[in-house]
Amino acid sequence: MRGANEADPPRSEWRRAAFRVCWGLTAVYNIAWGVLMPMRNLYFRESWINLRFEQIGWLGFIRASAMIICPPLFGAATDRQGRRRPWILAGFAMSCAVTLQYILARGFWTFAFIVFLGTASFVAYHLNINALATMTLDDRARGRQFGQYRVSGSVGYALGSSLLIPLVMRDPTYAVAFICIAGLYLICAVGAGGALRDPPMNEDEGRGWGYWRDVLKQRNLVALYVCFAVGSVGSSMGMEFFTNHLEETFGMTKSSIGRIVSLQAVFEIPPLILLGWFSDKWGRKPILIGATLAGAVRWALIGWTNTPAWIVFAQSLWGLSFSGFTVGVALIADHAPPSARGSALGLFQLSWALGYSIGPPIGGYLADRQGLSVVFLMAGCIAAASALGLALFLKNRVIDPLHPGQDQDQSPSPCQDPDRPEPAKKPGRERAEAANP
Repeated sequence: MRGANEADPPRSEWRRAAFRVCWGLTAVYNIAWGVLMPMRNLYFRESWINLRFEQIGWLGFIRASAMIICPPLFGAATDRQGRRRPWILAGFAMSCAVTLQYILARGFWTFAFIVFLGTASFVAYHLNINALATMTLDDRARGRQFGQYRVSGSVGYALGSSLLIPLVMRDPTYAVAFICIAGLYLICAVGAGGALRDPPMNEDEGRGWGYWRDVLKQRNLVALYVCFAVGSVGSSMGMEFFTNHLEETFGMTKSSIGRIVSLQAVFEIPPLILLGWFSDKWGRKPILIGATLAGAVRWALIGWTNTPAWIVFAQSLWGLSFSGFTVGVALIADHAPPSARGSALGLFQLSWALGYSIGPPIGGYLADRQGLSVVFLMAGCIAAASALGLALFLKNRVIDPLHPGQDQDQSPSPCQDPDRPEPAKKPGRERAEAANP
């Protein structure tokens, strides 16, 4: 989104109603997510469910399978349709219905079905609200402004994991927790239905299903997708078993686990803002490499230490690590025009899901046979390999503040600049247009 005069300072994102609505919906959704994510694997290990670590790992594989199937299809479909709002509404409503099924479900395959549907609903919401949010940003300050948007998720996640978990977990059956989560999703659906609006469609939107081809012609985006796929193998291993590690290795209570998990949401708020701003100034590459290395150190520390104090320090590194996602979305917005961002973000989620399909089954196998600490040490090594790939293959891009559609070190590509001139028309098409003015 460009201002009337590119020499003027970037316009504040808070002046746009669409930005404020996306911010609020993401905050409420992540309050629910801050309860569901830490508690779900603990629920799977309760005596009346009693899934093995290996089975929990395969549930992670099923979640990744949904992430492989849904993002490219949903992204291409929303780009073709030119509308994000119906998909966001469907994601919220489906999340509400699926969450209630956890209360009644028993057995691995029932949970597999619930996990698949829940992941599909997450993709429908997450992909499209991110695409909608990027359309509200100033081209010259994407990193900082998208960081401001992602802070909403951090605030919501911290509130859910630190304040709501101790309240809902007074019920040992988890029923109150799942009902509260479903209620928050319902609030999001009602809020989106009343306040969220799609931007006006451009003439070139809804033209077909082929945007992903344009996206894959961008070398930087391909490098980002491949390196994130490798990194997500390690990060998915760590995320899948983190709360189990805290409970079974350190003997923490569920309230203590909620407080430990909430630290990562608190610690990530300053990096989301500052590192997004630095990526606008220095380019995306150094920030992405630093964020990935911070994740490698975090997982290695969690696997190495046997004292809770080091766990707290490792959680402080999460903010640096998570900023990589924010800067990655800013990089995608640098290269993909608004009409192709559903496809570009769908491929981004697909790259993460490909790694996630491998990580949890491997982590579950290692946890049952070698112990949980080995899982996190392996995750740190894989994250370090991802950082090396970014250093070798990603080209840095620095925004020219006077010409935000162009790099300071390279010319714009057709996919990255939505204001490009039309390509030369074929002679047959010129004759047809002359005959039918």
